[in-house]
Amino acid sequence: LLSSLYLFHTVEVSAVEVNTPEEMFVENGTDAKLPCTFTSVEVISSAASVSWSFQPEGAATRISFFYYFNGRPYPGKDIPFKDRITWAGDLNKKDASISISNMQFRDNGTYICDVKNPPDIVVKPGEIRVRVVEKGIRP
Repeated sequence: LLSSLYLFHTVEVSAVEVNTPEEMFVENGTDAKLPCTFTSVEVISSAASVSWSFQPEGAATRISFFYYFNGRPYPGKDIPFKDRITWAGDLNKKDASISISNMQFRDNGTYICDVKNPPDIVVKPGEIRVRVVEKGIRP
């Protein structure tokens, strides 16, 4: 009689949950803090990273414009955000927020915050729809 032995290896996988507001209104010419927080059951390690990308209103592609890794911010050097991005988060407090100075109408669109904290996996990045409005006309 031939018997078979099957070994099943189960791996516990937990997820990083990223939280952002759905929509923000920002006055033209002002600075905006884009809030992004996350939850993770893992200790925040030196391998944790944050990336931000931008999808302009009406565009099909995303522009990656900011990366944070190993305690250091790496703002993109490309237009439209050159010299306008500041790290405003603290990974130890599970905050991956950034600030953008001098918001303009061309900054309308969706901002995507993606947090990685290995071995946790990311289910879904946070997305914020930003609408830049005339000063004094905030809804």
